[in-house]
Amino acid sequence: MTKSNKILVTISLLFIFVAPLAAAPEGITTGQQLQKKAEQQTDSITTAELMKMIDEELEMVLIDIRTTDEVRNMGGTIEAPQNHVIPRGWLEFRAPGVALSKDTPIVVYCGAGIRSPLAAKSLQDMGYTNVKHYPPGFIGWRKEGLAVR
Repeated sequence: MTKSNKILVTISLLFIFVAPLAAAPEGITTGQQLQKKAEQQTDSITTAELMKMIDEELEMVLIDIRTTDEVRNMGGTIEAPQNHVIPRGWLEFRAPGVALSKDTPIVVYCGAGIRSPLAAKSLQDMGYTNVKHYPPGFIGWRKEGLAVR
């Protein structure tokens, strides 16, 4: 990853985690509230569990919901034959093309586990019954020194 890409990623993460959030108008649910609710309704998995699934569950579908720019700027995506990059905005339209059964094991991840619970909840709302999210996200995977492509 180039120095300018590292700076871009750092600035993006600072914006996500540190930037002050505007108060929502009365009667409006915030993104943070939706995320928390989705986290409570979706199973999460650890890095060890994900590694085991990648090795043992060939029918599993791993979905990276980051944009192609994020994937490029953050230095890749998780190395796994089951991995598909489907940006969050296209998830509901493209997931049925890779997860062919409602019982397909699906693991969703993003950069740092912020959007993945929402994506997992959306897949559950579509009728998928075996959906999990990976909270450490790509940042956690890469921090562990695991394979990326």
